[in-house]
Amino acid sequence: MLTEKQIQALKPLDKDYVISDGRTARGEGVLLLKVRPNGTKEFYFQRHVGGKKKLSKIGAWPSMKLTVARDKCRSEKETVASIGTFQELLDSYVGKLEAKGAATADDVRWSFKHYVSEPFPAMVARPVSLIGPMHIRDIIARMIESGVTTYCNRVRSQLHAAFQMGLEQEYNPRSYLENKVKFGLLSNPVASVPVQADWEKPGDRALSPKELQALWNLLPDQLSLVTSELLKFLIAAGGQRPEQLLSSERKLYQADHVVIHSKKGVEGERTLHVVPYNKLMRDSLKVMSMISTTSAYPFEGKVAGQSLHANSLSRAVTKLYGRHPDKFDGPFTLRDLRRTCKTLMGVAGLDKSLRDRIQGHAFSDVSSKHYDRYDYFKEKQQGLRRWADWLQKNVIGQNE
Repeated sequence: MLTEKQIQALKPLDKDYVISDGRTARGEGVLLLKVRPNGTKEFYFQRHVGGKKKLSKIGAWPSMKLTVARDKCRSEKETVASIGTFQELLDSYVGKLEAKGAATADDVRWSFKHYVSEPFPAMVARPVSLIGPMHIRDIIARMIESGVTTYCNRVRSQLHAAFQMGLEQEYNPRSYLENKVKFGLLSNPVASVPVQADWEKPGDRALSPKELQALWNLLPDQLSLVTSELLKFLIAAGGQRPEQLLSSERKLYQADHVVIHSKKGVEGERTLHVVPYNKLMRDSLKVMSMISTTSAYPFEGKVAGQSLHANSLSRAVTKLYGRHPDKFDGPFTLRDLRRTCKTLMGVAGLDKSLRDRIQGHAFSDVSSKHYDRYDYFKEKQQGLRRWADWLQKNVIGQNE
């Protein structure tokens, strides 16, 4: 450790050099003395943040004595113990989901980027311990102002989970020692922000054949080609889950079917769901192949190598209704299209068990849990052909 006599005896050199006051516990930071060529001697507090060294000037010797510098250094250690930023908390939570192979990881990452990081760059750069309920309120209020309803509750829930992870990390002795970034959270600021309960009513909206016809007719002119063909494909496929279909790479699109990788459930119990093609599905894939036959995903988004995101598709559907409310009996969302297909496939003559298998619903009986994914392939193939014929006659063929 340094002494006053040692500091006094230090001579300037041609360039700056530093002397440490001694080692401290890992991650706490250390007091340094910097000697400049002009003879000036300055105290600095050095710490590591995100793998990089950061220096904070404390004062200059001899006007500041060594004992005072050490006291200041202790104060700095207490202050920066919670240096983790809001963005680091968000990234840490997404990383935790990815490590678990959670189905929600991509959705959470997109939500945080689209609704938090990009609209509020200054906020996410702040120490997360300084984020309060008013900041969370501003995030949700911005979403509501932009016309986002139910999904604002999803983002609130995601933020609540991220802060809860930070709290658990902070007060679990093992994780606290293992993690280099400290958040210093004392409470979860999201807890004070209420859920918008009136937007959480169970959905029961299903479009009528006439409404589905109106939607189908609007697609080519009102939305991008990729979005339009994706919606056609989802409808023709009997209302598959968009997020699961979009996560299926091109290699999973076989000659007569697509294999959809379901990430629902815990790792080891996730299933592969096979959906046979019908003519309408093939038509959409043919259109997409005219754009590219080598892209990683058939329905590629604006970023090369990445599929269109389900949230972008959801917003497109909501905006489409907003531009043409006169053509529909009321508002509807992307999620309502899955329910619409389930309902209208019944009108087309498909029984409930077949509709459930086409949509990839889980079956609880022992034989269903262990059946080969290609079981019921012919039944699903016949059912989807019948569904395509019904759509052709009652929806597509009714174009004005």
